Amino acid sequence: MALFKRRNKPPEEPDSPSAPEPEVTEAIEEVPPEGSAGVPEAPAAPPAGEYRKVRIERGAKGWGTGLTIEPKAGKDLIYSVTGGGIHPVAQRIADLTGGTPFDGFKSKASFDEIAVAVIDCGGTARIGVYPMKGVPTVDVIGSSPSGPLARFITEENFVSGVGVEHISLVE
Repeated sequence: MALFKRRNKPPEEPDSPSAPEPEVTEAIEEVPPEGSAGVPEAPAAPPAGEYRKVRIERGAKGWGTGLTIEPKAGKDLIYSVTGGGIHPVAQRIADLTGGTPFDGFKSKASFDEIAVAVIDCGGTARIGVYPMKGVPTVDVIGSSPSGPLARFITEENFVSGVGVEHISLVE
């Protein structure tokens, strides 16, 4: 809890002499940013060109046995295809591994450059596209294999229901 001093100026009365301003000290509770509860802080990123391995476990109502991801030179994109920029799950993976976060809606990259795709699909399209192309896929929605590309989704290339709290550094 942090203490801050706030000076409150009393209302001025027309014919009264000027009195010193009283000092008021109040306690203000520091609140962690939303969504950060239970998530350990990311260690410092590895030096440029070096990568670390992470384990990504399935979340509540998720599917899969989990994935271990380690980017490498030339295949270091943490590809976020969730709309609205880089998803917090993709950012956490990038922070821990040293990979490069990449917004798949704003620009495109070759499947060969993608270390992992982070999606938000509970339907039939994106859920199977990346597994079909051999790209490990993390779905932030608790979905299971479905749609015409379901045959490409396996426990070796797909995990779902993932939140930032399901990602940990492999030592």
